[in-house]
Amino acid sequence: MRKFFFLLAALCAGTTFAQMPEMASVATNAQLKINRLGSSELTVSVSNPNASAIADAPVCIQLPADCPYKSATVSVDGKEIPSQMDDLNGDGIKDELSFVMDLKKKASRTASIVFSTEEAPADRYTPRVHAQMWFRDRDKSHTPKQHIPTDTVSERVDNMYSAMHHHGPAFESDQVAYRIYFDKKQSTDLYGKKVRQLELADGLWYSVENKELAARNFGDDIILVGQTISIGTLRGWDDTVDTSLKDAKGKPLTKMVMIDPFAWRQAHIVAKGPVRTVVDMNVEGWQYKGRTLNLKSRYILYAGNRECEVIQQFEGNTDGVEFVTGVIRVGTLHPDDPALTLSPTYWKDDSGTCASFGMDWADGNHELYPVPQRAGVACSVPSSYVSRTILDDTQVLYGIHTDRDNAVRYRISFCAPDKETFARWKNDKAWFDYVAAWRDIKPVSVVQK
Repeated sequence: MRKFFFLLAALCAGTTFAQMPEMASVATNAQLKINRLGSSELTVSVSNPNASAIADAPVCIQLPADCPYKSATVSVDGKEIPSQMDDLNGDGIKDELSFVMDLKKKASRTASIVFSTEEAPADRYTPRVHAQMWFRDRDKSHTPKQHIPTDTVSERVDNMYSAMHHHGPAFESDQVAYRIYFDKKQSTDLYGKKVRQLELADGLWYSVENKELAARNFGDDIILVGQTISIGTLRGWDDTVDTSLKDAKGKPLTKMVMIDPFAWRQAHIVAKGPVRTVVDMNVEGWQYKGRTLNLKSRYILYAGNRECEVIQQFEGNTDGVEFVTGVIRVGTLHPDDPALTLSPTYWKDDSGTCASFGMDWADGNHELYPVPQRAGVACSVPSSYVSRTILDDTQVLYGIHTDRDNAVRYRISFCAPDKETFARWKNDKAWFDYVAAWRDIKPVSVVQK
């Protein structure tokens, strides 16, 4: 045991674990902003503007800056539904109320909300999402491993990636799981599921290493991302400088710029459920194109959903500065591998939505991951942010710029058709047709009554 705590001390040496000083304003995807709560009760109308029904439609209400309440009870049609209130900036005041609800096409439903000054019990509702982050236990004598949980980790030098189990924060709904690499790449990686269930608390992402979990129909990692854009990662871009990032065959990956050099970096799990997870990847002092920028990359995943909302919020002057995001062209990192029997394909609309479908290995360890598998990935950026389309051998990218809030908001999604017993996308055409429809889905509207 002493050896274990010496390990923890070594991991913590020279590392700050305080939460990043919050930005003056952080962009939100809330559909309704409440400036003042006149009483502890609130009634809202939630409407679906789409011509198709939506299951588990995310609803988010931004609360007043001086909100005195700590929790809420939400009822729809007289029945209580799970909800959560989140303090997003660590100041002790709840900032947003969220819940999910089913809506028929072009239909509206009324939600009644009663606020309370008491915190809700942690086990009030059965969680439908999960988030986690761990310091890795490297003591080979420990069976099982005694990884140390944490909600926050930070660094001033790019050296904590290997100290973290699954290399950063991971979060899931019952359909999908994502993880974000805690390093200069800050790539998004993907975990496909066989059945709809929460798995990370037991599987810790690497469930393929445990035969007992395989018997419980656990999924696992599905693609290699290398140094590519992966799915919805934000990177810099410089047409004048080749940063010499290499793909698996040693070919330069055009002119992407990693989030480096930097002064301070942090991964922070803000909310763990029961309705949604919120994960922030914070960077201070990113030196990019002669500017000094702070960046908060916020990832929001709701119960019952496979898409992840992404908000890239900047501090600093981003006027005229271009960034990039998009998707990897799945399978193109290994173009001559005879095991990859599916030819990679991609789709784009030049307005901000792109997708790819292909087959790849989940890991370079082919004994542990002996079978390559198919994956479909997608990223949808509103056209107002898009400056151009960029294609290379391994990626579909969009040049993007910030809005008046110094932010960029977009969505990412993926499927794992060789795993998902509940998936309907078995080929590229089905996936691309879905992505084109997904692009046009409008969020529900929320109006105070």
